[in-house]
Amino acid sequence: MNEYTSTELMSAQQSEKYALRSNVTKLGVLFILYDFVFLHIGGQIFLYLYYAISNKSLNFDPTIINKFLQSNSNIINSSAFKMSFSCFVIVISLILVIITARIMGIKTLSSVKISKKNIRLGLLMYPVGLLANTIMTSITTIITKLFSSGGTTIPTADFSVDKASALAIITTILYLVIIAPISEEIVFRGLILKTLSPFGKRNAVVISALLFALMHKNIPQAVGAFAIGIIFATVDTKANSIVPSIIMHSLNNLLPCLVNINSSINSTVITIIYNALVYAIVIVGITITILKGRQILSLKAETESERSALPESKKRIEIFLNPFILIYIGILIYSIIASIIKAN
Repeated sequence: MNEYTSTELMSAQQSEKYALRSNVTKLGVLFILYDFVFLHIGGQIFLYLYYAISNKSLNFDPTIINKFLQSNSNIINSSAFKMSFSCFVIVISLILVIITARIMGIKTLSSVKISKKNIRLGLLMYPVGLLANTIMTSITTIITKLFSSGGTTIPTADFSVDKASALAIITTILYLVIIAPISEEIVFRGLILKTLSPFGKRNAVVISALLFALMHKNIPQAVGAFAIGIIFATVDTKANSIVPSIIMHSLNNLLPCLVNINSSINSTVITIIYNALVYAIVIVGITITILKGRQILSLKAETESERSALPESKKRIEIFLNPFILIYIGILIYSIIASIIKAN
């Protein structure tokens, strides 16, 4: 700041403040559209297509569509249908986000930089991410059980496979291991880090982890997602690419995916493999954290080169108190509270 005269400093601060406010507002609008418009559009398209394929005719009357769905409730409630629905919806919503972001001047896909170095970094840091997620999930599980013993149910997401059909298993793996990780990393890491990192990498890391956590709309997942989201965003910031977090996210979802599939198969072999993998990866995660954790997870070198006329406190105000971000966070928190009330 000493490089500026007082007049130049005020001008630089105003320019930076306006640019930051503009970018944060774009993000807030995009996330509101993503979660409450694009996902809905994707869902409606899927249901209309399902009706059209099943009846070999088009119909856009919601009443007729709903009656058709109610008459096929056994199919609609199956894991294969739910996972197929989720895969389709998240792909459509991602496409709409990318298009909308591009209209706003944000090249979302430019953060996907594939290289051997980024792939190796993702594989190296996966055990560290799993370690953090395991610790936070274990703590949350204990707290959830305490609430449950007191008569309060804390709901969580359910991806269990009710019938072990080939389609159910394939779509579950496709959604949890491929489509969801890629889509969520593009939105919650690529979009946020690319838009906010120029104004301060640490703030970008924290807000990306916070929104990623709340997006899950249930407390048990949100706590673990925040912890692992910090690691994802930090690693991506160092790599200047979201490829490492895509790899980490996919592998992180792979183990629960085995549990979900095993919920219907009930195989002792899969249970043994799952437990052995978790213990082995956690041990590797502890080793990597001890030997390289500080080096890999520190953003000191990246933030030392940052030059900003706007004080950190004012940047945090612009980011965390932006009206659109607050609206989005408020809606997500309301969803979490509403799900707890409904479960009790």
